Amino acid sequence: MGEKLSKKEALAFIGLDDKSFMNYLGAGEFTCLERNGKGRYYFDKDILDNWAQKRKSKTVDLTKDDYALCLDFALAQHFRNYVMSDFGSGRQREFGQKITNWIKGQLGEVAVKKFFKKKFYFDIELDFEIHDEIVPQDIIKVKGRNPKIGVGIKSSKPKNVYLVLGENEITRPERRSDVYIYCRPNIPDDHLLRITKDAVINLVKGEPHFLKYKNNMPDFQDIPCEVVGWCKYDELEKASEIPGQKFDGTRFVIASGKLKGEMSDWKNLIKMI
Repeated sequence: MGEKLSKKEALAFIGLDDKSFMNYLGAGEFTCLERNGKGRYYFDKDILDNWAQKRKSKTVDLTKDDYALCLDFALAQHFRNYVMSDFGSGRQREFGQKITNWIKGQLGEVAVKKFFKKKFYFDIELDFEIHDEIVPQDIIKVKGRNPKIGVGIKSSKPKNVYLVLGENEITRPERRSDVYIYCRPNIPDDHLLRITKDAVINLVKGEPHFLKYKNNMPDFQDIPCEVVGWCKYDELEKASEIPGQKFDGTRFVIASGKLKGEMSDWKNLIKMI
């Protein structure tokens, strides 16, 4: 057993915020050594260190070129059906969130491709074409051949700990994948401003306020993405809610701590694909 850490000490050791840390604990990504009657948690330092090292080994950095590929896809998705009558509508007000969601999803796919290549010298081809219909499979080629199984890649925020799929994605065979991979790209909320920083500064250069603080505006940096783990579709559980969120209808979910994420698990998946 390693050194016994209080929750405060564990947070400092791991370098996480309280919310993310407790989410990971609740999802079973690591365990609590004990919890006393006063509600205080204690953790084994070796267990936390092992979890952190595994998490690091499954995290890849996505470059500006990777981001550009995903941004191109997201903008095309948004503007291909754009008409001027939409101006001022709710759809336009949701532009930033919609673009972010599309980029996040594509970043997860790119992360899986880079993860497989870096760790296992395994080459896959992703589907970055624009389709009118829903295409459930994200990996379309493996070393030049068709994959043996269907693979879907899903992304969520770094603090989230549940892979969540809509009911139709599982109950309708034509929309279902055999296996789902879960990723957590850490895309900053202001990513669109970071790539347009010079344009923004130039636009407001004659105005009185922002230029005083322009040096506080971050530059674009590589985006870390954790390739958390994977599961077979029949390992998902039907649910109407997860901790902190009630669904409008039925979803199929699995906690991140139940996903297959060891290096041996990834090798087994590669054999399946």
